[in-house]
Amino acid sequence: MYELLTKSNVYDLMSYKQLEAIEQGKIQNERMRLLIDKATQKSIDRKYKDYYIYAPPGLGKTFMVQEYLSNSEINCYPVSGNISMYAFGVSLAVIGYMTPSDKKIVIHVDDCETLFENSNNVNVMKKILDTDRVFVYEKSLQSQRSSLNDVQKDAIDFFSEPGKMGFKVPTKNMAFIFTSNKRLPYDAEVEEARRKGKSKASYLAHLSAIRSRIHVADFELTKNEFWGWISSVVIDSNCLDDYDPTAEEICEVLDFLYHHWEHFKEKNIRTVEKMFSVMRDFPESYERVWKMDYLKYLTNE
Repeated sequence: MYELLTKSNVYDLMSYKQLEAIEQGKIQNERMRLLIDKATQKSIDRKYKDYYIYAPPGLGKTFMVQEYLSNSEINCYPVSGNISMYAFGVSLAVIGYMTPSDKKIVIHVDDCETLFENSNNVNVMKKILDTDRVFVYEKSLQSQRSSLNDVQKDAIDFFSEPGKMGFKVPTKNMAFIFTSNKRLPYDAEVEEARRKGKSKASYLAHLSAIRSRIHVADFELTKNEFWGWISSVVIDSNCLDDYDPTAEEICEVLDFLYHHWEHFKEKNIRTVEKMFSVMRDFPESYERVWKMDYLKYLTNE
């Protein structure tokens, strides 16, 4: 019922500008899907096989990558980017240990900001992504070894050299897809920081070096593209099935989001889902609740 209503009626209730925005959003959504597809298809011998995808939170980029990779026949592994460099290296060691070196591995690193949070970390990442293609950890492992499970210990031992501290994991057969809410700096931003003598200029230069080593896709969306992306997902997916909405209700929620866009505290697909929950819980006063809960201020409208 919901699908029939969505496909046949919702678009008919939209204004011309909103329909135009939805088309713009769909173009950006398809662009991301094509990027993910290319990232999984590239040969492990290609020089530029890694991707860094920047997009604002709320677009479902993590879900999109994981859904695509879960349906792929390639060896794919999700790895959190919100961990220490040591923990990241252990994850790579286990993946490398469990997978033949001639098999391509795609590693999705979500919320990768921590791995790029300082110059030391960035230098480690450079070696992973540059011609060296190796993760290097050169500190003693004695204090951390007790926290490892048996597989992790075996993997670390496999990539350790006798008489040397730490471990090294080759990443030549690994292709990385990084998804992040933080954009890597442009060259012009690095130059401006240097010209102004800012203390972070050196760090920005390190981050810019990452940009030069891999494919970077920046999804800096306009309001229309962002709203259109969210709307197209809401209309074309089954994310609202639990609420059995009518076409008019879907249009009302998306229209409210469109006209109050600049004042929303959060803008994402989950926001729309929560707005429907409010609509069901407060059928007589849901718009007032929307204004109180989701807008930066209570309007007099």
